[in-house]
Amino acid sequence: MTKSRYISHISKPALLFGFLFGFLILVAALLLQWRPSVPFNATLDNVAINSIEELIVDNAPARIGAPGEIVLHLDAAELNLLTAFLLQNVPGMQEVTADVAIQDGSASVDMSVPWPTPLATLYLNLQSKISMGAQRLELSSVKMGYLPIPDVLVQFLSARLEARLASSYVNYQELVNLQQSLREISFTPNLMQITMDWEPRLISRVQTQAEQLFLSAEDKERIVFYFGKLVDLVEQQPQGTRSISLNLLMFPLFETASQRVAQGADPVLENRSLLQALSLYVNESDLSQLVDPPGAAALITPRRLNVTIQRRPDLAQHFTSSAAMSATVGAGVAGILSTSKEVHDARYRSGFSFSDLTANIAGVALGNAATSSWNEAQQLQSRLSMASEETDYMPPVSRDNAGLTEDDFSAQFTDRNSEAYVARVADIDEQIAALPIYLMQ
Repeated sequence: MTKSRYISHISKPALLFGFLFGFLILVAALLLQWRPSVPFNATLDNVAINSIEELIVDNAPARIGAPGEIVLHLDAAELNLLTAFLLQNVPGMQEVTADVAIQDGSASVDMSVPWPTPLATLYLNLQSKISMGAQRLELSSVKMGYLPIPDVLVQFLSARLEARLASSYVNYQELVNLQQSLREISFTPNLMQITMDWEPRLISRVQTQAEQLFLSAEDKERIVFYFGKLVDLVEQQPQGTRSISLNLLMFPLFETASQRVAQGADPVLENRSLLQALSLYVNESDLSQLVDPPGAAALITPRRLNVTIQRRPDLAQHFTSSAAMSATVGAGVAGILSTSKEVHDARYRSGFSFSDLTANIAGVALGNAATSSWNEAQQLQSRLSMASEETDYMPPVSRDNAGLTEDDFSAQFTDRNSEAYVARVADIDEQIAALPIYLMQ
């Protein structure tokens, strides 16, 4: 009897541990699987990138600055192309794969997330359905591996996330207003149609605030610091000066960044904030969102000078905005957006400009080098702080202010997959790669 009671006493914790361990194994077996439900996507080639750029232009209004109604049409192949591009360009998401299928009244989304273990890589396979509810898109039929998630729990978690955003993001109402501008989202077999009110001012505000949503307090402080240094440099210019070279701002700012890194600052973070501040000034963007009230009047309304590259303000604008975008969201996204703008200009506005495209590509290259790694960021600071010429970071371009209309472009290059166009862009890439800031050791 004593022996039996002793065994029983010892067995209870062991049984409890065994039960918990078995439960965890069961949950893992239900959630994780040996194979991904969505195969790994190959890296997108130039043809796919060009298709995305054309897709953006095809769905953009002819007059971006004019309000009105727009209707977007996206089929499953286009949605999957956009999804693959975003996943491959979002940090930490390159190994995630997704597949979208559109049915009548809804879209189903499959996603595979790799889950490395000491023995093998397992996969968290997610399935869900998206449909248009009374006022917004709704998520339902969520399944993680073999385990279905009740819709009530999904709705509860969605509501909690929305409440948290509303309480922590002071400009959350702007995102609500943007959502309300979506009149209708409909799903027919293999096609999603979005009808929305295009309001340029609202979309501009949301874009600015969405970027700020990802800025920490330290990020904002760094941007304001570099903007203040930039304003000091502008004030040092003689009275009556209307235009200055980008050199007079960018080189001293990178020298300041190098000094801060010598004191222990992170070169990647310093370079990113520097380029964001530079783009804000050159493109005359509003800084008031980053400066706490009452703020410094000199920062919110600084002395304005035309900043130029090769005596052209437009090149400086293209260069700095592309550099800041590349440093913030990555070279892939920055490149595709900047090229899409040139294609849009060719169709609706001033025409396709290889000069503007060169400034875009050079800016993307600079932003990428400035933030790709600690060592490269620090090396670039040293190189730019010692640079002296615009041609150190931007190759000379022709003054093709008129640009090529879409018809002229087609007559000369057929399309952007032609050998002639690809060779022209490759030549620009080679010129930029040979610039002194990339060659200096």
